[in-house]
Amino acid sequence: MKIPATESKRALIVVDLQPAMLKPHNEHIVARIASLIKQVPYDSYVEAVWHSGDGSLWGEMMHVDHPKDETTHTVDAVHKLLAPHRPLQVTKTSRSVFMGDQDVAAYLRDLGIEEVHLVGAETNDCVFATAMSAFDSGFRPYVLEECCEALYEGRHDQGLRLLRYQKLTNNSCLAETIEIELEPKA
Repeated sequence: MKIPATESKRALIVVDLQPAMLKPHNEHIVARIASLIKQVPYDSYVEAVWHSGDGSLWGEMMHVDHPKDETTHTVDAVHKLLAPHRPLQVTKTSRSVFMGDQDVAAYLRDLGIEEVHLVGAETNDCVFATAMSAFDSGFRPYVLEECCEALYEGRHDQGLRLLRYQKLTNNSCLAETIEIELEPKA
């Protein structure tokens, strides 16, 4: 897998890697993200989870209801690897991590972060929205394609097409890259 090889301070943002977002076709990203965390050091980490509830726009416009419950947490395999890094914990009811209950942009700016790498669930939705918010907040976002997926088959590729067009993925970026080997292999 390619990783942008810039000299910038960078953060890893884990987006909605929750039990409710994983299905047999996409659960392979858990091991890949764990492998990434073990191999690539970051200057900061952000761990975000999503929920919706009664009366939300999710329910009204999309017929999606995912109330805050026992599944509103990052999967254990990744959460345990992130814990020693003391990630900023973000809970959100919106698409973008930057619209959650923490001021992510201010947090990253205070740490001197210039670049964010995004991994997790819903390439076409919350990962996409977070990439756009990161860009609009002045950070260089790179969606790590091999470490993202979507809840429904086919939507990952739809999101990647838009992100690639804008050069916002590790495989489409204009920055120099290095190769790392992730487990499990694709």
